[in-house]
Amino acid sequence: MPTYSVPKLRHLSQRVRSPKRIVIVTNAASDSLEYIGLLQVFAEVRFFLRESGYAQAYSVEIVSRGTGQIYACEGLSISTTTSYAELGDTVDTLILQAADDRDECLNDTDFISWIAQMSTRVRRIVSICTGAFILAEAGVLDGRQATTHWAASEDFRSRYPNVRLTDNEIFTKDGHVYTSAGVTAGMDLALALVEEDLGPELARRVAQAMVVFFKRPGDQSQFNALGNPGPETAHLHPIEVHIRENLDGDLRLESLARRFGYSLRSFNRMFPKQFGLPPGQFIEQCRLDHARRLLEETDKPVSCIAAECGYASSEGLYQVFDRRLGIGPRDYRNRFSSSVQSTVLG
Repeated sequence: MPTYSVPKLRHLSQRVRSPKRIVIVTNAASDSLEYIGLLQVFAEVRFFLRESGYAQAYSVEIVSRGTGQIYACEGLSISTTTSYAELGDTVDTLILQAADDRDECLNDTDFISWIAQMSTRVRRIVSICTGAFILAEAGVLDGRQATTHWAASEDFRSRYPNVRLTDNEIFTKDGHVYTSAGVTAGMDLALALVEEDLGPELARRVAQAMVVFFKRPGDQSQFNALGNPGPETAHLHPIEVHIRENLDGDLRLESLARRFGYSLRSFNRMFPKQFGLPPGQFIEQCRLDHARRLLEETDKPVSCIAAECGYASSEGLYQVFDRRLGIGPRDYRNRFSSSVQSTVLG
């Protein structure tokens, strides 16, 4: 097999006295990468510690609500042999995978009660993707900041209004409770846990070995599905249609109010009720949506895209991307444009 040559660790931030027990609780709804990715992060930790002559820092195991098959696809089958009910109390980090599609785990009162109890006994409790629904159902997230997959955020808010949900974060930490967005964000969070326990050098080495970001730039907003409508706009409010079709035109609030028969005061009062955002924020969102689509689907220069979206210069577009997405237009295009599309930096 190929021989890997890696430099040894110079030092660990904390001394490893005995392995910390990490338990991943999964079920049949979880994407396989949600636990395979985590297992690989901790396997790389084990590799680097062993190669550098350090004691092992973690013991990792996977359990489920029952036992048996939890994943089957294209000839691959994965099963668990241990139920959560067989675990003792000596767990350091408890990691919850995604909730199932039919809410079976959320309706399992014994399981939810166990989560609530364990949350007070472990050093930290973690959710991946819609595993945040499990933590919320158990009351663990009440009053706390949390995140989940961006596509499930609306449902989450309707179910758990006492949780301070953020749509944009890749992962969050509130006290000893950690939540993350979908699938690969679990690996981002796992790397953060390693850094927290054992320092940045080891976490960075693991990221390099896995060829992933040590700290991913940007946030979930980069990945949200675009709300920009296509040519079929008959179902949209006339004000929205006008804004989206005239992003490079006169969208001053006074002009919009006059065009649609409102006083400026009544227009500002009506707009958030109709569209969920103040008019200035809504217009910015429309411009951002259109810019993202052009960056993804065309090779237009950034300067032309900025003008088409109503910005006097590229600098205005850069400022919005940096503030809203955490990356610039060029980085966004490099990440999300078609692989066969030539990139024009403009």
